[in-house]
Amino acid sequence: MKILIFETMNKLDKQFEQMMKGVKVESPSEDFRIKVMNRILAEAAVMRRPLLQDYKPVISNRTWIVLSGIFVALVSFVIFQAINAAPSQVDQGVLSTFTDSMSKVNTSLVKKGFGLFSSIPTVAYLIVLASLSLWTLDSFLSKLKHHPSNIE
Repeated sequence: MKILIFETMNKLDKQFEQMMKGVKVESPSEDFRIKVMNRILAEAAVMRRPLLQDYKPVISNRTWIVLSGIFVALVSFVIFQAINAAPSQVDQGVLSTFTDSMSKVNTSLVKKGFGLFSSIPTVAYLIVLASLSLWTLDSFLSKLKHHPSNIE
């Protein structure tokens, strides 16, 4: 049985050699590489886009305006409290004046709000954080998949 398989393989090898003798090996022309590179450069020149054409800021202008307004209001509040402070408190400095003025603000609502979160176990926060992270990563990678980068 083994001899029969061996003879069949030899016969097939000889047939394959006969077929391959008639086939001429093709090779690219001398300037093939230059033509391909010129074509790539021509297509790249036609498709050239500015690097920041599709740029969208992470934080919108409206959000920056709101954050700036909150910052200005907070600084104004601290300055107003420093001006109205007693003369003995003026020597304490800006930081202590700020902390004193913040302690005067009614914090009961803030304490009640954070009190709701104290009953939730830490593992729940980790699950929410991990889910949001995976969701963000998924949306980022899907955008990359559908909009390949053309950085040059």
